Amino acid sequence: MRSAAVGGLRKSRESHSRPDPRVDTPGVDFVVFGVFVVVACVLTLVMYLVASSRKGSVGAVAMTNRRIVLHSAAPPGAVYSWLTQYCPPGYSVEDADPANGIVVLSSKPTFFTYGFFFPAIVCTEGTGTRVDLGIKSRLFQYGPLVTKAHREIAHALANLTQSRVEGA
Repeated sequence: MRSAAVGGLRKSRESHSRPDPRVDTPGVDFVVFGVFVVVACVLTLVMYLVASSRKGSVGAVAMTNRRIVLHSAAPPGAVYSWLTQYCPPGYSVEDADPANGIVVLSSKPTFFTYGFFFPAIVCTEGTGTRVDLGIKSRLFQYGPLVTKAHREIAHALANLTQSRVEGA
């Protein structure tokens, strides 16, 4: 074994050729992170496709506990017609049941949400109309974005049906 004196210290040349087993290789962390990012992107894409393919129907989308109520002086038939024929921009009518006064509206998935179904029940209240408006995510979603989407459609429908909003 040959050694050289450097600054009064003796070092072995062989110690430079072997890597230190205590040193972690930086490439492993990058690969793990890259795999995590790819898996997260694939799962998000799959969930987005599932949400986009879901269709709402009167039988499948039940009224939810989260409700906003609209009150209108117009007769129920007129309000129901406004909801089914003149849906606000950005929303579409998924299904309607005129016999029971139920309409299911929907919004498309966006970058931040998976989209929503909005079941609406139109019924007579005194001399006017009451519309109970619920919200259900196309996939699953909770939090302030749900509340924001619910309030937005409630105010859009209030403008459409000349109603006042209660609970938003």
